[in-house]
Amino acid sequence: MYVLEHCKKGAIVVEFGSGHGSQKLADHLELYSIEHDEDWLGLTSSTYIHAPIKPNEHASKVGQSGWYDANIVLDHWPEGVELVIVDGPPGFIGRFGIMSIQDKLKKVGRIIIDDVDRPDELMLVEELSKSLEFSTQFFEVSEPRKGGTKRMFAVLSQEMNE
Repeated sequence: MYVLEHCKKGAIVVEFGSGHGSQKLADHLELYSIEHDEDWLGLTSSTYIHAPIKPNEHASKVGQSGWYDANIVLDHWPEGVELVIVDGPPGFIGRFGIMSIQDKLKKVGRIIIDDVDRPDELMLVEELSKSLEFSTQFFEVSEPRKGGTKRMFAVLSQEMNE
């Protein structure tokens, strides 16, 4: 798993969208999970932050319905974040709202954006890496989607620019 191979034990990681794989991360990292869906809160031993979906100007510009409540995200942002994982909210809501917290993201060493095999997430990678001046690497996931199509994620990084 990329995250565990590239983060020291105990590193501070923020994930947008949690899931069953979050426990594996929480076992090794100080994980903060931003989640809009109350049914997913407390699923693992991560520190959960409930942030409902709200209208968001960045999301609206690209036709998406919103993003996590940015005020809640910023109010609960931990110090010393080494990695951000963008795997939520779901694609039908959209992830472009993360552009509203770029000041926090500039201080993070790496950002993983999942599902970049989908057009909206690929557009997010392009816009965010350009805005933050981060380099980008793409990785194929060995397990395909249910329909058999390939899955990919991208890693945006300050380190690759140095």
